[in-house]
Amino acid sequence: MTNQHTELSTGIFFERDVIKASGPFPKKAALTPPAKKRCTPAIAGVLAGFYTSHVKNLAVLGELELQETKDQARIDTLTANNDQLKAIAQDYASDVLLQDWKRRLPADTKRAFSFLGFALKPGAQVINFRLGHEVAEAALSAKKGPTDYLSALLRTLGVVDLVFVLELASSDSEENHPLHLHGIARIPAAIATQAIRELLAPEPDLRASPPTRGYRQRWSNKAIAVTELHTPGAWVSYSGKEFDFTAHSLQSNPGYASRSANKAGRDLYEAMRVWLRSEPS
Repeated sequence: MTNQHTELSTGIFFERDVIKASGPFPKKAALTPPAKKRCTPAIAGVLAGFYTSHVKNLAVLGELELQETKDQARIDTLTANNDQLKAIAQDYASDVLLQDWKRRLPADTKRAFSFLGFALKPGAQVINFRLGHEVAEAALSAKKGPTDYLSALLRTLGVVDLVFVLELASSDSEENHPLHLHGIARIPAAIATQAIRELLAPEPDLRASPPTRGYRQRWSNKAIAVTELHTPGAWVSYSGKEFDFTAHSLQSNPGYASRSANKAGRDLYEAMRVWLRSEPS
């Protein structure tokens, strides 16, 4: 096979392969599409952000359509923005593998969507719970594992809807136990933060018999912190930053999601996948 230059009518030269007369023509090589990349937790956060923005826009459009005097210019602008948002999202997701939730979706992606889906529920809040020495050690030695132990403890208070990830902090200090958790929960209004602290991270009491080491707060490092959630995608990334290290150290899965959180994650994922695959409006 030799190379030969041919001139197009446009005057642009291109190089093409010329097949020698002798011998059979080679078969045309099969074109294989590039492999799609896995839907990582970071990608999940971006895609969920696109979809939730779309849903919020639809809610506003619904309200505008119900008004007696319609602001048609605003409706048209918002509709166009929503169409553009969908086009950007579909372009972003074009090389992402969005597999079946039940059989093929990776565990870390399911965990991310459980965070993201549950974050959309009314009353969902960020939780950062430190653990007293005694509670942490009991959790680590529990037969069913630390996540099951801690979720069962929280259920005694009435905290049943939550998703969290355990983390082992890397610190040279032995004052407080390194095991703690980050997550999202719906905490009933009747449950005070102090009640959670007394359960999970009580004050040290060296006069008790036997003495308890508990958890000692330092400056802004609160034992129990419950705050509003503003950036679900960023919170997913932060919560899972030490997941692999903690899983290796514990030799168990450090993630937990209640049935309600799992369902919220699956509902979000499947609705988002349908939206991304649908035709433009």
